[in-house]
Amino acid sequence: MAWRALILIVCASIPGIAENLAVGKLLVASGKSHDPDLARTVILLVHYDQQGAIGLILNRPSKVPLSDVMPELKNASTPVFAGGPVTIGVRALLQSASKPDQAVHIFGDVSMISNKSLLEKMIDARTPPTKFRVYAGYTGWSAEQLQSEGQLGLWHVLPADASAVFDPVPEKVWPRLIDRLPRF
Repeated sequence: MAWRALILIVCASIPGIAENLAVGKLLVASGKSHDPDLARTVILLVHYDQQGAIGLILNRPSKVPLSDVMPELKNASTPVFAGGPVTIGVRALLQSASKPDQAVHIFGDVSMISNKSLLEKMIDARTPPTKFRVYAGYTGWSAEQLQSEGQLGLWHVLPADASAVFDPVPEKVWPRLIDRLPRF
């Protein structure tokens, strides 16, 4: 237990890692990441505190319709993104000038929906994929684990923007963001 506290203190004292991690930040996997679940991913942090972090992988669309993930939504053809290796739950990201009740503000005009009835309402309204994305599963870390991975250079932390979250070609988000990073 003492070693975890020491890691947290060391990571928190190094500029650029702990203070940059927050809800609404993008984690862009570096070339050092060899984890097959996370290599070449772009993850939006949707939760971050002393207990841990939760993110959604933005650049892994699937061909699975929402009706396969949530059979009660029989006609939901909305494509589902693989949100991460933890295969629990369905969440959605919505870009809207006003945050719907029961949604959680993430950054700017982007909110997260985890409420089933609100999710159904967005689907029934035929909210376009340029403003609405559904994710099955998530990525998760303890706060210490994510800070340690940052220290090891496995992640670049960038401010989120809606154009990355709702990119019309999500498979191209990672190389585009990597190309924008400064070269040393």
